[in-house]
Amino acid sequence: MTDEQFQRTVRLFSQAVLSRVLKPALDEMTKQDLTPVQLSCIRFTHHHPEASVGMVADGLGVSAAAAAKLIDRLVKKGLLTREEDPQDRRVLKIKLTPEGQKLLETICSLETEFFTSIIKRMSPDSLKGLELGMVDFLKAALENPGQIDQICLKCGWSHDLDCPGNLRYRELTGHNKEKV
Repeated sequence: MTDEQFQRTVRLFSQAVLSRVLKPALDEMTKQDLTPVQLSCIRFTHHHPEASVGMVADGLGVSAAAAAKLIDRLVKKGLLTREEDPQDRRVLKIKLTPEGQKLLETICSLETEFFTSIIKRMSPDSLKGLELGMVDFLKAALENPGQIDQICLKCGWSHDLDCPGNLRYRELTGHNKEKV
């Protein structure tokens, strides 16, 4: 395969993940009048219970003003709440509502269902090769800790020390990436 064909294959792979795994979940979001950015905010809040507006802004890579507007929309939809921090009333803690948690579980379940249906059709050898190739690609692409920070999923309390991002971070720095 030439470099050009390989690049095209990688783009097709990315598009396949979007259209066959993430798009069906996006269709569920559309039914709920939810945007991909709003879903990212809900995911971040799930992984970072009682996050502040600033933490949400940092986690999503947006300004504090944009995060505040995003949170406002999700509060109006009944998916998030804002509560004052009893120790510092200037700080608002952002939390998922039960409705927000249920919606996130539905979307994650759909993503898992679609992803699993695809990988079940692959041979074990092909699946292992894909896994090794993706990990090797990440190692080659991520040359410094800052690059890892740029793509980090900021999975908070579910931070996995065996995450390829953390493993590469450890190779580069000698220690694990902090939970973000």
